Amino acid sequence: MNKLRSNEGDTTKPVEKARKRPSRWHVPMWWLNIAAAVVLLVTYLAPHVSPVTSWVPALLAMTFLYQIVLHVLFIVWWALFRRKRMLLSGSLLLLGYPHVADHIQLFGHSAPAEAVQGEGVKVMSYNVRLFDLYDWSRNKKTRDAIFEVFEREDPGILCIQEYFHSPDKRFFPTRQSLMGELRYKAYHEGFTNSVARYDQRFGIATFSRSPIAARGSITFPGNPFNICIWTDIVLPDDTIRVYNAHLSSYHFGDADYKFLKALDTDTDADSLKQGGERILKRLRRGFRLRADEVRRIAEHIKASPHPVLYCGDMNDVPMSYGYATLRDLLSDAFVESGSGTGGTYIGDLPSLRIDHILYGEGLHAWDFRTLPDELSDHRAITTMIGLVKE
Repeated sequence: MNKLRSNEGDTTKPVEKARKRPSRWHVPMWWLNIAAAVVLLVTYLAPHVSPVTSWVPALLAMTFLYQIVLHVLFIVWWALFRRKRMLLSGSLLLLGYPHVADHIQLFGHSAPAEAVQGEGVKVMSYNVRLFDLYDWSRNKKTRDAIFEVFEREDPGILCIQEYFHSPDKRFFPTRQSLMGELRYKAYHEGFTNSVARYDQRFGIATFSRSPIAARGSITFPGNPFNICIWTDIVLPDDTIRVYNAHLSSYHFGDADYKFLKALDTDTDADSLKQGGERILKRLRRGFRLRADEVRRIAEHIKASPHPVLYCGDMNDVPMSYGYATLRDLLSDAFVESGSGTGGTYIGDLPSLRIDHILYGEGLHAWDFRTLPDELSDHRAITTMIGLVKE
């Protein structure tokens, strides 16, 4: 009967369970997450704000992939300790998902996803760094290896940036070799500077196994050392206009590269300030020059009477104003059929996808690849291009 007694007279209050004290890491991690979120939001402005107006988003855009990795780590952290706080990084990643897809592709496809006319044509774009001309001890070895890549991949349309040609016998016969050994039938060269001694010429070139019907160039008043050439190539079923461009680089000198390499050492404050300011000035100038260059190319593309193919070293990442300007008109072969991150730059800066093959209405791309060969400071990229069946 004692078990059935009422507890009405019991005035003892229940003991509250002690609240678990939060980790001392949660507060600084949360503030760090908020700061990273603000930086990512500013980065999202890069495709929409011209570097002429503000170059800060363009600078942050170069770190976009690293920011994505950081926010994924935040999500993992908060999933373990404070799940509601996952919403901040999670919502930002969802907001920028289209940009993530421009940078990372999980699955490519080696066959056309829609009906095309014929078998298509293979296209290669490659910044060859003058075929390693000034590395006197091994330039012949590098040049031969690059030509082996050309022969192995066998592109029907080859777009070369940092192209070198000289008729002088002391240099290798670039044009003659491409036209003879690799069986190209037509070419279009555009030179931006030359050296009178030995008639050395530097620029870009497009080689084709199909006839060329017309050609021209787009010059950049703000930067005469870069150029875009266009070439109307007659394929069996139609004529396409191929743009081959090398846009403004940052023009880093030896002192700049030495500074970047020394950042992980004990660099004194004065050197850090001077070197940092010099690097930022070069970056800002490059961002602004490319904004004008891309604008000129886009206006020319809009007037094209033929389906458009764009190849080249843009020196800009997908999260950039220049890339976005062209993507308003064209599709990206990497996004449509590539895989991985597609990084093409292999110099002293972190690997970035700054070389692109884009295409317009009437064309379709498949089997995009970033080649593994490290013979320049860029990797070559290839894709198959075909005319869409009507």
